[in-house]
Amino acid sequence: MTLDALLAAILFDEHGDLERAHSEIPLQCTEGLWHASAAIYEKQDVGRIAFVANLRAMHDLDADLLAKGPKGAVHRRIGLARRQEYGAVMRNYLQVSLDRVSWYGQGDVEKVERLISGIQFVGKRRASGFGEIASFKVEPGDLNGLLGPFGEPLRPIPEALFKGDTSSLRADAAWRPAYWHPENRAICFVPDPLA
Repeated sequence: MTLDALLAAILFDEHGDLERAHSEIPLQCTEGLWHASAAIYEKQDVGRIAFVANLRAMHDLDADLLAKGPKGAVHRRIGLARRQEYGAVMRNYLQVSLDRVSWYGQGDVEKVERLISGIQFVGKRRASGFGEIASFKVEPGDLNGLLGPFGEPLRPIPEALFKGDTSSLRADAAWRPAYWHPENRAICFVPDPLA
């Protein structure tokens, strides 16, 4: 989770306009790349948790935005004719407890502080009571949200925009909002998940 994604989600929750949420992120942006790191954290406790979800017979997203199969066709919807093709499923998730999460960024400190001060939960399962935040603190730092002290990427950065250590890890990753949209993916230098 990048700081710009967190701030855009907060802005979207405030006014419900996706374009406005992305245009009002109070951080510096260069060629579509937000000066905002991915979350940096130390794991305190790791476990597994299961959730039950219900499959619906219709897509929530436009089918043109869905991944294509090997033959170039959009993955088909679940059928309405046969009941066994949809219903309840159980999924296991990794559960990580943390003492602290940090982000680095460049931008309007007062606006960032205003936005994050009101949130109580972050993450995918925040509506289920996970990702509770005890407190936030904004402090000045030396990093710009893009590169760490040794030139390593602090967030996904497309190869063409990267100005750091080119021996860093690369992956196909979403690098700008809307992170779910396939056109916002590229081969990027990414933070090392084991570092």
